[in-house]
Amino acid sequence: MKQHSLDILLRPRSIAFVGASDRPNSTGAAMLAMCLIDGFDGKIFSINPRLSTLNGGPCYADLKALPEVPDHVVIGVASRFVEAVVDQALELGIRAATIFASCYLDDDTSPRLPARIAAKASSAGMQICGANCMGFYTPSARLRVASVASPDGLQKGGITWIAQSGSAFGALSHNDRRLGFNLVVSTGMELVTTVADYMEWALHQPETRVVGLFIETIRNAAGFIAALEIARKRGVPVVVLKVGRTLKSAQMAVSHTGAIAGNDAVYEAIFRAYGVHRVADMDEMAATLALFDTPRRPAPGQLGAIHDSGGERELLVDLAEDYGFQFAELASATCTALQEHLEPGLVAENPLDAFGTHNNLEDRFAALIATLVNDTNVGLGVFLSNPRDGYAYAENYCSALIKAAQITDKPLALATNYSMADDRKIALRLKEAGIPLLRGTRNALLAIGHFMADREFRSRFSTLGEIAQPKDIVHEAVVSRWKARLADRTSLTEADGLTMLADFGLAAPSMATVTSLAELNAAINNLAFPIVLKTAEDYAHKSDVDGVRLNLTSADEAIVAYTEMAACLGPKALMMEMVPAGFELSFGAVYDVDFGSVVIVSAGGVLIEFLNDKVAALAPFDCEAAKNLLSELRIARLLAGYRSKPAADMDGLARQLAQFSQMVALLGDTITEIDINPVICGPDGAFAVDCLVLTKAGVK
Repeated sequence: MKQHSLDILLRPRSIAFVGASDRPNSTGAAMLAMCLIDGFDGKIFSINPRLSTLNGGPCYADLKALPEVPDHVVIGVASRFVEAVVDQALELGIRAATIFASCYLDDDTSPRLPARIAAKASSAGMQICGANCMGFYTPSARLRVASVASPDGLQKGGITWIAQSGSAFGALSHNDRRLGFNLVVSTGMELVTTVADYMEWALHQPETRVVGLFIETIRNAAGFIAALEIARKRGVPVVVLKVGRTLKSAQMAVSHTGAIAGNDAVYEAIFRAYGVHRVADMDEMAATLALFDTPRRPAPGQLGAIHDSGGERELLVDLAEDYGFQFAELASATCTALQEHLEPGLVAENPLDAFGTHNNLEDRFAALIATLVNDTNVGLGVFLSNPRDGYAYAENYCSALIKAAQITDKPLALATNYSMADDRKIALRLKEAGIPLLRGTRNALLAIGHFMADREFRSRFSTLGEIAQPKDIVHEAVVSRWKARLADRTSLTEADGLTMLADFGLAAPSMATVTSLAELNAAINNLAFPIVLKTAEDYAHKSDVDGVRLNLTSADEAIVAYTEMAACLGPKALMMEMVPAGFELSFGAVYDVDFGSVVIVSAGGVLIEFLNDKVAALAPFDCEAAKNLLSELRIARLLAGYRSKPAADMDGLARQLAQFSQMVALLGDTITEIDINPVICGPDGAFAVDCLVLTKAGVK
């Protein structure tokens, strides 16, 4: 295999342990024991100036005293000693290090120790795991570089697990023996080597089937996108547990879009673009990784489920409805074949209650499982029960699953209805047969949902190809003109914002800006009643200051409304024709310096910040993607028509949303936030009736 730049870190042939110790329960003792626990056969050097021998071998005073230069140095000493060790390693030309210490010093100088180490190592081309990490495991090299002791029995497999949390790093690798790994990393501070770098290394390993990430933030945005692109092209699923979704900066945002977006919407958009599977907790993560580590991928079709309990079958059906799952409709020939193996009183259907009695259980269950899963409408089969080690009945149906796997090429899984059963031996037995064990009904359903969604994403990707790029939807001169206008303003007036939207092909009502009663009277002649009157003074949210008057049906009403508003808020006002009532949405976008423009579409009007109903996507995207976004909103059912209200023009609405995404992509970082709220949509189209634009020039 071609040498990779991270091999020196993750697959070293020689390692020096600075701080190696003979003291029980110390970091120095643990890191030596862990290095050997899986059978690492490379050279190991112990370094501790107070010892001459350790564990029956020589112990050296420092790195310079070693008989040769090692590939990798593991630094297990206190923060105040770390810099000297790093300097010595760099002097010797060592190209990889792991640093367990936090590298925070009470009396530190500027730049601080982490920055100093990062600069020195980066300049010399040294890879670093950490600082403030728990190390890494590379099962293919039979190597654990660790600061604490952990149990043996780490399983090899196709899962890469990269965690910015040390606790999350150990939670899966130290406890869950149904999971098999090819890399486990606690990234720590990522002084040099980042999540993206570990991902990229793993994606070049042929055994990698899935990448799991526990992340708080991404420190190398370009590298992360590049790694996601590799994963997308190679068909390797990426599963992410992203924490820290609520940021104080969101509370400080001026626009509604900025307030509801925060930093998390950017990640949501990235994940959507690259088919990343987002999970909510560690249990869902473990189940999803276990399912993706199977060598089989789902065939076309829906879920096929087999049970040994009528009551727990009802539990699955209830949960499946909650999560929007569909069970496969079985062909009549499948039902006939199933009935031949069912005992009296049982019905051939999906989900299937298969138990009856223990009579010929193993062969009967194997035939039922294989028959149901081989139906053309079934893409994945799952058997649900409550297995436990040493239970003869559980051993029988596990044998049945293994037999069924030999007569179908579709993926099979065993799911438990309860997640705390003692099933480790069963899990390992099934894993060897390529059958994952998924603990907990809810976790199993969520994992299956990710499994099926990955199939759909791969199908769309094979059709669509590369990530969309902005199109020339308007003349280049229009883009240049608006970039120039945005560059020297802190924000646009609402009228300017709506004019900009119109220039980029979005629908907006006719309007006029006035600063006096005389201008109001002149403008009225060019507008059709009813009209809306809004203050054009510097108020971000006009309704909060009684700065919006709706449904003015005559010139007299407009004059009275303007006079009252001007007296309280100032003379500048915007008049516009009132569009027909309809459903209210919000189109918004934020610009992220690392990832670009992100569109957020949500429920609009005054409820935008109260209804947590939003979806985000990287700009730009096409009409089909816009339809998919709109369909994910909870209010999509209202848009389709509700009671006496007619359905909105979904094609027209999708075109407007796609056009909006193209506009923000073309204008790029000249717009930091934009908020069109509401966009009123009905059977006759969608209209932007309010627009707030914040520019790069206004960012301090």
